[in-house]
Amino acid sequence: MARDEAFCFYYPQTLELLEELGAKVVCFSPLADEGLPTGASGLYLGGGYPELHARALAHNASMRAAVREAVAAGMPTIAECGGFLYLHERLQDADGASWPMVGAVQGRAYRREGHGRFGYVTLTASEDGLLARKGESLRAHEFHYWESEHPGDAYVAQKPQSDRAWDCVVSTPSLYAGFPHLYLAGAPAAAARFVEACVCFAARGEAS
Repeated sequence: MARDEAFCFYYPQTLELLEELGAKVVCFSPLADEGLPTGASGLYLGGGYPELHARALAHNASMRAAVREAVAAGMPTIAECGGFLYLHERLQDADGASWPMVGAVQGRAYRREGHGRFGYVTLTASEDGLLARKGESLRAHEFHYWESEHPGDAYVAQKPQSDRAWDCVVSTPSLYAGFPHLYLAGAPAAAARFVEACVCFAARGEAS
């Protein structure tokens, strides 16, 4: 789990549930560490402020490469909001400068005028993915001032008591990456799928 000045927003209840399901949560710093923790079998990039630390994140090329290779290898990965920004090819900082990031998600993340989507949403999967099967729903919330050239379309986000809805999230069998912050403590089946995927990834590595 990424945890430093750039990545700092997590629901404690989600981490507690992951541990109850058998995960060992190990923290690392995308700002300061050279690579992922030894033996890691899953990756959780939470919310935070990578846009305020874009230069330092860009300069840590070894970490960016390690994350890119892990995602490409199919390591189960959850990247929410700030973590999603970090996975882009480039990220614009608060001063308008553009910096290279991980490159696991196509395109550039950039600042927009005013905040983006704000508030609670229900996500409904448009296809099978890491955390949900087609038609299943997850609770989430969004609050961000940055936007993406490739926000994804694996889920439909629906505002409560509103007709407002939009496509979001880049999803594969091993990746959830998007602006919505998930409350996995309220979706134990999704949390269990993530942990199970991590176990399978670890076993695949041991077999090789």
